[in-house]
Amino acid sequence: MEQEHNSDLETAQDPIDWRSLQNHECVEQIDLLIRTVHLVRAALNNSFAQLEINEVRYASLKVIDAVSQVGCSQSELARKLGQSESNICTLIERMESDKLVIRQQSKKDRRKRVLHLTEEGESILAQVKAYHGTVSQRLLSALNSDQRRQLTGILQALLKSAHIQRSHRETAKTILDVSGPYPFQGSPAA
Repeated sequence: MEQEHNSDLETAQDPIDWRSLQNHECVEQIDLLIRTVHLVRAALNNSFAQLEINEVRYASLKVIDAVSQVGCSQSELARKLGQSESNICTLIERMESDKLVIRQQSKKDRRKRVLHLTEEGESILAQVKAYHGTVSQRLLSALNSDQRRQLTGILQALLKSAHIQRSHRETAKTILDVSGPYPFQGSPAA
């Protein structure tokens, strides 16, 4: 029993060989998820393009709208979208020049500036939500209500796992643990 326990520990500490994992079921599942996401994004972006908006702008409008009573700071928007503050700053400057958002002094803290939707931003968001609903309904029409509930649960669990991985930086740690001066040498091209 003691010897069996030790061999399990040795196996767990061995470096992972990507070649042994490339046909593993979990790799196939993630590949399938990536392909699905790519097709869903393409379908949504085609609809959004009619309104001259992309998914990042849509997500930004949704976040800003959700906290419309108090406004949304750029740092809060960056955190909620998983973007850097410099990327958000550029995005907001463009959205402001397109008259979708406006920066105003916070009513709660006069030192802060917060984002609010303009009338144009509210109108675009309403139209995009309608397109999004139509496309989403078409995409999910192959699933019955039980399958949709299961899908929601699975996606929520996967999202939670991805957030945990990201917060612990385990994905980057795994890649950097490869021995040798060129950690990506011999790995498959993305």
